[in-house]
Amino acid sequence: MRVVALVNCPECQKEISDQSQNCIHCGFPMVNDFKDHHLINVLAKNDEKRGKNLMIRAKLELEEKEYTKAEELTEKALELDPKLPEAYLLKLLVLLQVSDEREMVASADRPLTEYMDYNRALRFAKGEEHERIREYNREVLERFEKEKHEKTYQKGIAAMEHAMTEEDYEGAAAKLESISEYKDALELSKEARRRGEAEKQEKVYLQAVERLELVKDKEPETVASLLQEAGVLFQSIENYKDAKERKKECEEKALGLHQEVTYQKGMEKKEAARYEQEFQEAAKLFYRITGYKDADSLAKECEEQGKKVGNDYLETLLKKRKRRRILKKTLKVALVVIILVVLVLGGLTNFTYSLEEYHNLQQGQGEYLWQEAIEQIKNWFAYAYNIF
Repeated sequence: MRVVALVNCPECQKEISDQSQNCIHCGFPMVNDFKDHHLINVLAKNDEKRGKNLMIRAKLELEEKEYTKAEELTEKALELDPKLPEAYLLKLLVLLQVSDEREMVASADRPLTEYMDYNRALRFAKGEEHERIREYNREVLERFEKEKHEKTYQKGIAAMEHAMTEEDYEGAAAKLESISEYKDALELSKEARRRGEAEKQEKVYLQAVERLELVKDKEPETVASLLQEAGVLFQSIENYKDAKERKKECEEKALGLHQEVTYQKGMEKKEAARYEQEFQEAAKLFYRITGYKDADSLAKECEEQGKKVGNDYLETLLKKRKRRRILKKTLKVALVVIILVVLVLGGLTNFTYSLEEYHNLQQGQGEYLWQEAIEQIKNWFAYAYNIF
């Protein structure tokens, strides 16, 4: 009885029975003769040894930067073993024109996963070798990220150095904040914002000073307005330079001018006032600056004069109304008297005329005169009726 022996599959190198027609692991066709299996194993081992030697020679050529020779030797090694990860990795070195794997990580201009040879090396590698090849791509990606951060970092620093305005510093801070975890970018961004704020405060300070310079040869009312504007600007930056002291100075001057302007307006109103309302308006102006000069006493004086003018006006108005009523009554009486006179005179005239017509009628002057006399008498009574 023949003893079953175990042999290695020439394809996958896993143990199988020498009686198998095909590898139970990968399906590779097997020969029946055990000696042939042994011969295949020997040849496979020789090919493996040759492949390793070819790879050693290829690496030596690569160190000498003989890239063409290194590639030729690599291709021969792949003919012996097309699943050799190291050979594909070496082909990638030749493509990138570098001598070793560390140099490959430092010089790759895109992720290694975009190279076909790298993906093949990763595909056929096992265990630690597979993890080592994967690590190369992670290192390349980290390098890209660092280079990107460094580029942004240098742009941010350059923007800070050339900044002239608040907006320039804000732009530099934004660049540095986008890489806040890189080097000292976060601290630099804070410094940029601090400088930007100082630039903003200086701008406001100069605007306030400009308002103060504009007060020369201006009317008191305009001066007070400019001082008030300057005070508001100084207040917005009161912790910058001497802004707090200058704000207080502006407020005091503006208040004094405002009081004086209001006082003068009140005096003008008082002198020009003729009616109660005008005196009341002057009093309101003086009350706005209570405590300034004699504004309080002037306000009371205006109120009293206003009341007096108002009372005098009311008395005069009542007198006028009374005279108007008397005049109306007089006119009415006169009108009645005139109407009565006209009525009497007109009535007597008409009556006399009617009697004459009647007398003529009696004397036989005809029927026509009789009718006319009757009409005249009717007209007289109608006239008297309309009047009354």
